Amino acid sequence: MFEKEVGSLNFLEARRELEFLEKELKKHDELYYNKNMPEISDVEYDKLRLRFNKLEQSFPDLKKSESASVRIGFSPSSQFSKITHQNPMLSLDNAFSLDDIDNFIGKIERFLNISKGNIEFCAEQKIDGLSASIVFVNGKIECASTRGDGYTGENITENIKYANDIPKTIPIDGKIEIRGEVYMPIKAFEELNRTREINEELQFANPRNAAAGSLRQLDPNVTKSRNLRFFAYYIDSFGSDLKIKTQIEALEYLKQVKFNVTEYMLCQNIDDIIYYYNYIHEIRSSLDYDIDGTVLKVNSLDLQKRLGFVGRNPRHSIAYKFPAEEAKTKIKNILISVGRSGKITPIAVLEPVELSGAIISRATLHNFEEIKRKDIRIGDKVTILRSGDVIPKITSVDKKSRVDDSNKFSEPEFCPSCGAKLTRHQDLIDLYCQNRYSCPAQAVRYISYFASKGCFDIVGLGEKQIRELYSEGRIKTAADIFTLEETDSKWGVPLSKKPSWGDISAKKLFDNIKSKRNIDFSKFITSLGIPGVGETVAQLLADNFENVENLFNLSKDNLIEIDGLGNIMANEIFEFFQNKININFVNELLRHIKVNPEIRHKNLNKSDIFFGKMIAFTGKLSRFSRTEAKQIIIARGGIISSAISSKTDFVIAGENAGSKLRKAQDLGIKIITENEITRNDDR
Repeated sequence: MFEKEVGSLNFLEARRELEFLEKELKKHDELYYNKNMPEISDVEYDKLRLRFNKLEQSFPDLKKSESASVRIGFSPSSQFSKITHQNPMLSLDNAFSLDDIDNFIGKIERFLNISKGNIEFCAEQKIDGLSASIVFVNGKIECASTRGDGYTGENITENIKYANDIPKTIPIDGKIEIRGEVYMPIKAFEELNRTREINEELQFANPRNAAAGSLRQLDPNVTKSRNLRFFAYYIDSFGSDLKIKTQIEALEYLKQVKFNVTEYMLCQNIDDIIYYYNYIHEIRSSLDYDIDGTVLKVNSLDLQKRLGFVGRNPRHSIAYKFPAEEAKTKIKNILISVGRSGKITPIAVLEPVELSGAIISRATLHNFEEIKRKDIRIGDKVTILRSGDVIPKITSVDKKSRVDDSNKFSEPEFCPSCGAKLTRHQDLIDLYCQNRYSCPAQAVRYISYFASKGCFDIVGLGEKQIRELYSEGRIKTAADIFTLEETDSKWGVPLSKKPSWGDISAKKLFDNIKSKRNIDFSKFITSLGIPGVGETVAQLLADNFENVENLFNLSKDNLIEIDGLGNIMANEIFEFFQNKININFVNELLRHIKVNPEIRHKNLNKSDIFFGKMIAFTGKLSRFSRTEAKQIIIARGGIISSAISSKTDFVIAGENAGSKLRKAQDLGIKIITENEITRNDDR
């Protein structure tokens, strides 16, 4: 599917791949976290994310902010009440080779300014289960939750009590949080599937999905019957006097209070890491639970705290995954998908094939050049590789088994949704439908995005309802959402009288729409669907432009000056606000809503000297790496700028500062040292 190495791609090729991978990751996150029905294996998903991360690292101008590199898990199901985690439940980055491990350790050493070979690690088994958090207060379980989106999880307090290996009480006063993996033993999984087969019920794909489906039951009695188990791996004492200083000590304490932990090992060098990895891989088949690798963690908890996290991943830990497999299957059909941006993507429909318990039934072919180059046809037998640059990847076609009357697949000339003639952007391979607001497929997907949680968050208006309203003509653009109630009677049958709605549902929808007529500036920007602009980039734009009128009048120079925006993303934003059709849509939307500026970092100390200030760096820092220093500034509410201008409030100068320092002095900007950025830090 992706034949080129990341390093040999140009910007346009990388952009196409990132768009594809973004869509795939979002789909598979929902299938995995919310529906417990994965279409691809964990290893395939890991490779998909690995390709995405490599692309972002190699092409920072293309980096998206709301997707694979920062998204954790998926939004909690609406069937459960929600619990907000006191500290985010992050997702581990992956390593697939010793080179990856060397790179991981090297980054830590550079970040901390620690010489090579002076960091200890704790190695543990990586359980293929469902992450859960359990909070104890004065020794008793107060609440429990799933990881959810990393910040808010589903309330599973009653259900977690029926998982084995979790003590009902622990001997400690105060508040303490235990995190770990809920899993189903392989024997219990096999027995459950045998029972479901007898009862003609849908069988679970693998033990992880059986565990997730069993724990996330509305009836705790179902959970009770499923023989779930729990491995603990994390403890947060919330400032109590436990005096735990290392991950090894944390695991020892967890064993003392009767939690189960996996077999672990202190690793003082790369040879220890290799030994543990090979040992666990060797005994893997003898275990009664699924593991898909090992986990490597910086042993010192103080260093873990300093390292923090980047995007969705902690810097201090990584999953060292086991190698993968391949399988053969058959292409039953090739479908054409129209994305929210108008991109046309061919999709291979496969005869379902199982790889380590996960069922794969589709593979995205990326573009029509891919089909042409590999001569992929309907009816072909193909090989799918789990360990590759992308997931799932069709690596080869068995042309010897091809029937004589098979036909080459022809790329379409017209959009399958609206019939508009398809075009290619200059120097791009992908086909696009340019009919953004009138193409039904694009319109429905964009309106669904507009109404989703990260944008206007209109409860009761999901894709199913939007498709119905769109097909009836009640809404044609996202702005029409706000006229639904006033035009309800003109359609003959009001929503309240339709079988799929009813009085209560219709009233709730109209009330929800009314409540969303005021929106924060950053969420408004997110909702416009500008390519590459998610919540983080939208916040950057909201921080730098005070109102919608300023967005209409922005220039490329304005955008490029913003730290975090590359040339390509800046160009996308600029072109969006130069398009008259987009401007007309935004103006129509503004007739129905009010956009409110939002206060950045609401929970931070507004009296902090860096709060809301523009800060630039110059010269070499000695105490911190540049990355860690920026992280501290952002945590205190500061805004990082890569350029120095009259808007810059502070310049942090290190050794050998050059022209930036002179420019700051000429402009009268206050110059400070790196020691001043942690004046409240006792390190």
